[in-house]
Amino acid sequence: MTSAVEYNQQALGKLWGLHDLPQNFPGYKILLQGEADRNPNYGALQPDHVDWLTFSQAVRDYQVQEGLIPEDGKLGPETLKRLQAGPGSGPAAPDTITRLGDLAFRPATVPVSPPPGPPLAGRTLVESRVCSLWNHYGAAIYHQARTYGLPVETALAVFTVESGTAYDPRTGLVIIRFEPAVFRRKTGQSIAYSRGGQHHEWQNLARAYEVDSEAALWSTSYGLPQLMGFNWQVTQNNSLTALVLAFQDSCVAQVAGFFSFVENNGLVRFIKNGAWREFTRRYNGPGNVEAYSSRLIHALSIAQTLRAAGANFVA
Repeated sequence: MTSAVEYNQQALGKLWGLHDLPQNFPGYKILLQGEADRNPNYGALQPDHVDWLTFSQAVRDYQVQEGLIPEDGKLGPETLKRLQAGPGSGPAAPDTITRLGDLAFRPATVPVSPPPGPPLAGRTLVESRVCSLWNHYGAAIYHQARTYGLPVETALAVFTVESGTAYDPRTGLVIIRFEPAVFRRKTGQSIAYSRGGQHHEWQNLARAYEVDSEAALWSTSYGLPQLMGFNWQVTQNNSLTALVLAFQDSCVAQVAGFFSFVENNGLVRFIKNGAWREFTRRYNGPGNVEAYSSRLIHALSIAQTLRAAGANFVA
């Protein structure tokens, strides 16, 4: 199977040239930087020193943002067509994506919060996940981390382990996970549930909502930090429903919810001391501490390595 890097190298001059791409597309600048003469009119000429890995990551980030399938980093005909059509060229966003009782889930008004500068690209799966999080939500993460005096890498690591993204690119719904054990403790009732992706999770939530609406929202985790509904009181939201709808509306609210949770639950000291097992015990619960903290430490080391290699985690 042809990799994204190989595909894009071969496509240049055959499927598209630099002049075919909008100048506000991050990949345009990456290509232009690779042309020795900085000439945007080179047409089908091969640039001299393109960072094809970073270019392919920019394509994938665009595909994720636009909900294009597959999210493979290959600038093929469909992705090129959407790029050339410009913002708003996709199907009109519905006023309401889905409903739970009288709750209307609408398309996010702030689905991304990208930082300035060229996108980062990773060479491994975890590196790519960390880079994609920064590329999509870096500005919000940076400003919240600075407010609380914490390193950006902490949020990047937690979000890498927890969710990897704020919204399902196929539906635009906030990423969720229904926890049947929490619902059972809250209500004394069990419901049928299934795993296997966001479609199943939203079915789980809807099924639970019919039994006990408040307990269903209470027993579900949301967004980038996968914050449980029962934690709404340690965020800046004034009710459980307000938290759920705020997380649907804005990735900035999701990032703020994470830092507020960390601050109000006294987890700052564990972050500053590097006590990740204790952090895990309080953030993710007492179960599976070793496995979760190991994944967290690994993601954190990846983020720190990226910074040491020149990643500028500043917005």
